[in-house]
Amino acid sequence: MKDCENLMLYASNELDGAAKAAFEQHLQTCSSCRAELALLRRTDEALAAPAAPASVVENLFAKTTRRRKSFFAGWKPAFAGTALLGLGLLTFLAGLQPDKTAFDASEVIAYMSENLDEEYLNFSNDLALFEQEF
Repeated sequence: MKDCENLMLYASNELDGAAKAAFEQHLQTCSSCRAELALLRRTDEALAAPAAPASVVENLFAKTTRRRKSFFAGWKPAFAGTALLGLGLLTFLAGLQPDKTAFDASEVIAYMSENLDEEYLNFSNDLALFEQEF
């Protein structure tokens, strides 16, 4: 009876060399184990999935491995056109800006002198008031 306990291990090919040889000797004398082993093998064969034809497998493989197009793939030309239009518009608008180098240097110096003198006077007045308080 102890040898009969190894039936499932033998059927699933999990016995090592010595144990496998011992169970095969047991099978020669035990009709119950032979019948159960035959039943297990028939059950395995019945449960095994039939092989699909090669063409079916290839078609299925081709359908499942195909890359999906991204949402933006069809929009690439529209995005490129919009970018070019925006760049052209930006270039056009940049050309409309007035030339800032048209000022005469003497005008700039006079403007700065007037404003700097006024700021200096305001600073010296603030400093005098500050000194009076302390």
